[in-house]
Parts: sequence; structure tokens; C-alpha cells
Amino acid sequence: MVKTISPAYNIGPGEFIKEELEARHWRQEDLAAILAMSLKAVNEIIRSKQAITIETAQKLGMAFGQSPQFWLNLDSAYRLRERRQDYAIKDVGTRARIYERMPIGEMIKRGWIRTAKPLDALVDEVKGFWGIEDLDFSFMDKAVQPMFRKSAARAHYNPHFAQTWFHMAQKCASLFNVGPYHADEVECLGTTMHKYTATADGPAAFIQALNGAGVKFLALGHLSKTYTDGAVFMKDKNPVIVYTGRYDRVDNFWFTVAYELAHLVLHFRKHNEMFIDRLDRLETVQEHAANHRAAFWLREREVLAYFKNITYKSRVRVEDCACRLELHPDIVVGILQHNDQLAMTNLNKYKTQIASSIPDAYWVEKHLQEIREAS
Repeated sequence: MVKTISPAYNIGPGEFIKEELEARHWRQEDLAAILAMSLKAVNEIIRSKQAITIETAQKLGMAFGQSPQFWLNLDSAYRLRERRQDYAIKDVGTRARIYERMPIGEMIKRGWIRTAKPLDALVDEVKGFWGIEDLDFSFMDKAVQPMFRKSAARAHYNPHFAQTWFHMAQKCASLFNVGPYHADEVECLGTTMHKYTATADGPAAFIQALNGAGVKFLALGHLSKTYTDGAVFMKDKNPVIVYTGRYDRVDNFWFTVAYELAHLVLHFRKHNEMFIDRLDRLETVQEHAANHRAAFWLREREVLAYFKNITYKSRVRVEDCACRLELHPDIVVGILQHNDQLAMTNLNKYKTQIASSIPDAYWVEKHLQEIREAS
């Protein structure tokens, strides 16, 4: 295949006319008189603003000694390159607008969208993702949900990426089916949650129990610059709890789920309630209330009471506390570290990964991968 090489600077026919004038010591006024054209018309041709017609090409050929085709070729090549460059500049601007609001590379890697090339295909993917007809992102800029207006505590936080993640969570909630929502069963699940943490199949069993109460659960990986641990919202009359796995640890999973469940118990009086949460930064009254309830369900007070007069938090002590309180030992260590009673570098054995304990059926990316393979 022959590769077409374009000049870095698009040279118009006017530059060649300038060279011919300099070689002959002619002025533009001289050329205008020779060609029997107005000075304005000659000036526009030299500035490459005016296209060269067949008649003008013939006149230039007679004046400078080239063929008319030479001048027509120069002009047409310049016009074509100019048009390509215009399109390229517009493409850059369009891509910049998209990438400013959506982490396209991550989304392709996760299977949320299929391609970023060519631009037309990317635009179609973006429109399909948001369900919009025009590439107009003003709806994102006008978002009023407080969870998208985080404080400056995270300098790199991107509210548009957070909106993208949340929209994907809402879209994917439709992939999961559960029965009618029973609000009276949810608080009961919270009070017995600690027992689920202590068993090997606890995550899967608890998710099943959530589904039985009409609560959808899905795992959707977090996006960069969102600092999102989880979310809860209503979809088709069913609550949806989302876990991101930002920190793939047993204690983070259980506390995130407990926290979102607490929001559901304490704050869901309307179908449009929604929370997107970063557990390392609590700001609102509702966030602190959910944190307090989650800590209560995971027996934080009892763990701290157990270690009240114990200076050295040993592995044996952690295991004994976990056994007495029917808790996973990782949660005991997490509580101690969160309350500054244990260094974050101590007892790292109790920072077990949990992603593999969550059945594949609840991971959105696994669903998308199966869809891609099937197609």
C-alpha cells in the first residue's frame, strides 16, 4: 500500500506566485495589469483565499511560463489538504469534549463501549451509551445531584466520570431480576449481617438474601478519578446496591454493603433517592448516619470494648474476638485500624481479597464479556 505523505505546512499556490514575482522584481500591481485583473482579485489569489479558475490558470501559465494544469494542480491539492486539516481539527475538538467527560480508554477496556475509532463510531457509541441524539453534554454540566459535587478534598476528582459510572450502574441494573421489594426484611438482614461475614460462602449467601428481599446487587468496577466505593438507588421499584471493589478486601466489601444498606433503611422514603459513596470521606448528616448504622451492624462497639484494655493486638486476640462476636477477623482488624488502635501496616494477613468470593453472575463486566463473546 502506498502511503500518502502530506506536508506539515499546507502551501497554497499564492506562495509560488510570490516566488515568481520576486524572481522578476514585479509587484502585485504589475501582475494585476499583466493579467488584466483587479488588484483585489490578484491579492486574494496570492493569499490563497480565491480558488484558481481555468481562465486564471491559463493567464498565470502565459505570464510565468508553466502549463495551466500546473496551477490547477497546485490549487486543487491545496484545497483538498485544507479541507482534510479542517476535518482533523474538528475531530480533535470533538474527541477532547468526549474524553473530558468520559474515561473512554477504561470504558473500552471494561466493555462498556466497543471502540474509539473512527470518530463517527465513537460518537455513535457515546450517543448510545447516554441515549442522546446529539453530542451535547450540557445535561452533565447541569447535574444537580449533590453526590456529583464533591469537595476539593480530592484534587483529581472528576464529577463527569462519576456521572458516567453512575449512569452505567443504572443501565446495568436492568440485567438483574428480583422479586418485589420487602422493606421490612432489609433491617433484619442488617442486624444479622455479621453472621454472614464469618462464613466462607457469606458474600454469596448474603447477596442471595438481599435478592430474596427484592434488593438488586451488582458489582461494577470503579472508574479512575471517582473514588467511589458503592452506591444505592431505586430502579423499577427495586433498590439497587452497587459495589465497586475499589479496595478488594473483605472488610471493605462488608462495610460498603452495610453502609449502602443503612442508607436504604434510614433514608429511602421516595423512589428517587440515590447515594454515591466514598467511605473515606463522610460529609453530610445522612452519610454520618449511615456510617453509624453500618458500624452498629458490624459490631464496632463490641470490638472496641473487647480490646479496651489490651495494648498488644495479637493474631490470637483477633481470632478470639472474631469467634466471640461471630465476625470475620478481617473486619475486626479493619475496625481497629479505622479507629487508630492498630497501625495500618500491622496484621496484613487480615486483608484478604474478596472479589473471587462474589459469584461471577453479579459482576457486570462478566456479563458484558459473555455478550461480546456470544456476538
